[in-house]
Amino acid sequence: MRALKRQVMVRDNGCCYICGGEGAEELEHKVPISRGGAPRDLDNLGVVHASCHEGKSRQEAIEGARRARSRT
Repeated sequence: MRALKRQVMVRDNGCCYICGGEGAEELEHKVPISRGGAPRDLDNLGVVHASCHEGKSRQEAIEGARRARSRT
């Protein structure tokens, strides 16, 4: 995974794909694997700030809970 992170960091110049700010250091899936995102597809990977990642993950959890409730 380190090689993928390095490739994405170079491609995105360390800019967070969520907010556009510099200094992003976390690698993350744009479309979660649980929602059909490709685990190793460079188009599905981006670097993010920790705070942006937390916000996105929180929103995905809320959406997942809604989907689960609607299935019952």
